[in-house]
Amino acid sequence: VRVLVLDTGIDRMHPDLKTNYEKGQDFINDMNTPYPEADHNGHGTHVAGTIAASFNLNGFVGVAPKAKILAGRVCAQIGCSQIAIAAGINWGIEAKVHIISMSLGGPLASKGVKMAVEAAENNDIVVVAASGNNGKNRLSFPAAFPTVIAVGAIDSQLKKADFSNWGAELDVVAPGV
Repeated sequence: VRVLVLDTGIDRMHPDLKTNYEKGQDFINDMNTPYPEADHNGHGTHVAGTIAASFNLNGFVGVAPKAKILAGRVCAQIGCSQIAIAAGINWGIEAKVHIISMSLGGPLASKGVKMAVEAAENNDIVVVAASGNNGKNRLSFPAAFPTVIAVGAIDSQLKKADFSNWGAELDVVAPGV
Protein backbone atom coordinates (compact mmCIF):
# COMPACT_ATOMS: atom_id res chain seq x y z
CA VAL A 1 0.00 0.00 0.00
CA ARG A 2 1.24 3.45 -0.89
CA VAL A 3 0.14 6.25 1.45
CA LEU A 4 0.52 9.95 0.73
CA VAL A 5 0.83 12.04 3.88
CA LEU A 6 -0.02 15.69 3.19
CA ASP A 7 1.28 17.66 6.15
CA THR A 8 4.35 19.62 7.31
CA GLY A 9 6.78 17.40 5.39
CA ILE A 10 8.86 14.48 6.57
CA ASP A 11 12.22 13.61 8.08
CA ARG A 12 13.08 11.17 5.30
CA MET A 13 16.16 9.94 7.17
CA HIS A 14 14.29 9.10 10.39
CA PRO A 15 15.47 5.60 11.36
CA ASP A 16 11.90 4.31 11.67
CA LEU A 17 10.79 5.77 8.32
CA LYS A 18 13.73 5.70 5.91
CA THR A 19 13.08 2.13 4.71
CA ASN A 20 9.43 2.92 3.92
CA TYR A 21 9.97 6.39 2.47
CA GLU A 22 9.39 6.43 -1.29
CA LYS A 23 9.46 10.09 -2.32
CA GLY A 24 8.38 13.57 -1.37
CA GLN A 25 7.30 16.85 -2.87
CA ASP A 26 7.15 20.41 -1.58
CA PHE A 27 4.01 22.36 -2.48
CA ILE A 28 4.85 25.45 -0.39
CA ASN A 29 7.87 26.39 -2.55
CA ASP A 30 9.60 28.53 0.06
CA MET A 31 13.17 27.36 -0.50
CA ASN A 32 12.91 24.84 2.36
CA THR A 33 16.21 23.26 3.44
CA PRO A 34 18.00 20.88 3.70
CA TYR A 35 15.61 19.34 1.14
CA PRO A 36 12.26 20.60 -0.14
CA GLU A 37 9.98 18.28 1.86
CA ALA A 38 11.99 18.54 5.11
CA ASP A 39 9.79 18.67 8.21
CA HIS A 40 10.77 21.48 10.59
CA ASN A 41 7.61 21.11 12.67
CA GLY A 42 7.69 17.33 13.24
CA HIS A 43 3.96 16.80 12.74
CA GLY A 44 4.20 15.22 9.28
CA THR A 45 6.97 12.90 10.46
CA HIS A 46 4.86 11.91 13.48
CA VAL A 47 1.84 11.15 11.27
CA ALA A 48 3.99 9.14 8.84
CA GLY A 49 5.40 7.18 11.78
CA THR A 50 1.96 6.42 13.15
CA ILE A 51 1.07 5.02 9.76
CA ALA A 52 4.20 3.21 8.62
CA ALA A 53 7.11 3.24 11.05
CA SER A 54 9.13 0.07 10.70
CA PHE A 55 9.66 -2.03 13.82
CA ASN A 56 12.54 -0.74 15.91
CA LEU A 57 14.45 -2.06 18.93
CA ASN A 58 12.19 -0.12 21.32
CA GLY A 59 9.13 -1.99 20.05
CA PHE A 60 7.59 0.98 18.28
CA VAL A 61 5.82 0.15 15.03
CA GLY A 62 3.31 1.92 12.81
CA VAL A 63 -0.15 0.61 11.98
CA ALA A 64 1.05 -0.53 8.54
CA PRO A 65 4.83 -1.04 8.87
CA LYS A 66 5.27 -2.28 5.29
CA ALA A 67 3.39 0.59 3.64
CA LYS A 68 5.32 2.94 1.40
CA ILE A 69 5.14 6.61 2.38
CA LEU A 70 5.02 9.54 0.02
CA ALA A 71 5.15 12.93 1.70
CA GLY A 72 3.73 16.18 0.45
CA ARG A 73 4.68 19.34 2.30
CA VAL A 74 1.51 21.45 2.18
CA CYS A 75 1.85 23.17 5.57
CA ALA A 76 4.49 25.69 6.59
CA GLN A 77 5.10 27.35 9.95
CA ILE A 78 2.19 29.74 9.34
CA GLY A 79 -0.43 27.20 8.26
CA CYS A 80 -1.60 25.08 5.37
CA SER A 81 -2.25 26.47 1.91
CA GLN A 82 -5.48 25.38 0.20
CA ILE A 83 -3.68 25.66 -3.14
CA ALA A 84 -0.87 23.44 -1.84
CA ILE A 85 -3.35 20.89 -0.45
CA ALA A 86 -5.17 20.65 -3.79
CA ALA A 87 -1.84 20.34 -5.64
CA GLY A 88 -0.72 17.65 -3.19
CA ILE A 89 -3.90 15.63 -3.72
CA ASN A 90 -3.48 15.92 -7.48
CA TRP A 91 0.14 14.75 -7.16
CA GLY A 92 -1.12 11.73 -5.22
CA ILE A 93 -3.50 10.92 -8.07
CA GLU A 94 -0.64 11.14 -10.59
CA ALA A 95 1.54 8.96 -8.36
CA LYS A 96 -1.26 6.38 -8.11
CA VAL A 97 -1.28 6.23 -4.31
CA HIS A 98 -3.87 4.12 -2.53
CA ILE A 99 -4.56 6.41 0.44
CA ILE A 100 -4.20 10.14 1.10
CA SER A 101 -3.89 11.11 4.77
CA MET A 102 -4.37 14.72 5.87
CA SER A 103 -4.04 15.52 9.55
CA LEU A 104 -5.04 19.10 8.83
CA GLY A 105 -8.12 21.18 8.22
CA GLY A 106 -9.88 24.48 8.40
CA PRO A 107 -13.33 26.00 8.85
CA LEU A 108 -14.00 26.78 5.18
CA ALA A 109 -14.39 24.56 2.15
CA SER A 110 -12.11 25.29 -0.78
CA LYS A 111 -13.52 24.59 -4.24
CA GLY A 112 -10.05 23.53 -5.41
CA VAL A 113 -9.60 21.05 -2.55
CA LYS A 114 -13.15 19.74 -3.05
CA MET A 115 -12.47 19.16 -6.75
CA ALA A 116 -9.15 17.44 -5.94
CA VAL A 117 -10.82 15.19 -3.33
CA GLU A 118 -13.51 14.25 -5.85
CA ALA A 119 -10.84 13.46 -8.45
CA ALA A 120 -8.98 11.28 -5.93
CA GLU A 121 -12.15 9.39 -5.13
CA ASN A 122 -12.88 8.95 -8.85
CA ASN A 123 -9.46 7.30 -9.05
CA ASP A 124 -10.30 4.88 -6.19
CA ILE A 125 -8.06 6.62 -3.68
CA VAL A 126 -9.20 6.55 -0.06
CA VAL A 127 -9.07 10.05 1.42
CA VAL A 128 -8.76 10.46 5.20
CA ALA A 129 -8.66 13.74 7.16
CA ALA A 130 -8.66 15.02 10.73
CA SER A 131 -12.01 16.19 12.12
CA GLY A 132 -10.46 19.38 13.51
CA ASN A 133 -8.82 20.57 16.70
CA ASN A 134 -10.96 23.35 18.14
CA GLY A 135 -13.45 21.24 20.13
CA LYS A 136 -16.52 22.21 18.12
CA ASN A 137 -19.60 20.32 17.01
CA ARG A 138 -18.58 20.94 13.40
CA LEU A 139 -16.03 19.11 11.29
CA SER A 140 -13.22 20.93 9.58
CA PHE A 141 -12.62 20.71 5.85
CA PRO A 142 -11.60 18.52 4.07
CA ALA A 143 -12.92 16.03 6.67
CA ALA A 144 -16.42 17.50 6.31
CA PHE A 145 -16.65 16.57 2.64
CA PRO A 146 -19.15 13.68 2.42
CA THR A 147 -16.82 11.00 1.05
CA VAL A 148 -13.74 11.80 3.14
CA ILE A 149 -13.16 9.51 6.13
CA ALA A 150 -13.29 11.94 9.06
CA VAL A 151 -11.14 10.96 12.07
CA GLY A 152 -11.58 12.40 15.56
CA ALA A 153 -9.45 11.94 18.67
CA ILE A 154 -10.15 10.14 21.95
CA ASP A 155 -8.14 10.04 25.16
CA SER A 156 -6.83 7.10 27.22
CA GLN A 157 -10.27 6.78 28.87
CA LEU A 158 -11.87 6.39 25.41
CA LYS A 159 -13.58 9.77 25.79
CA LYS A 160 -13.59 12.45 23.13
CA ALA A 161 -10.48 14.56 23.38
CA ASP A 162 -11.36 18.08 24.54
CA PHE A 163 -9.86 19.62 21.41
CA SER A 164 -11.32 17.18 18.88
CA ASN A 165 -14.18 18.29 16.64
CA TRP A 166 -17.20 16.06 16.29
CA GLY A 167 -20.46 15.86 14.41
CA ALA A 168 -22.75 13.61 12.42
CA GLU A 169 -20.13 13.30 9.67
CA LEU A 170 -17.50 11.83 12.03
CA ASP A 171 -16.58 8.34 10.80
CA VAL A 172 -14.05 7.02 13.29
CA VAL A 173 -12.09 8.00 16.39
CA ALA A 174 -8.64 6.93 17.46
CA PRO A 175 -6.18 7.67 20.28
CA GLY A 176 -5.00 11.24 19.89
CA VAL A 177 -4.01 12.60 23.30
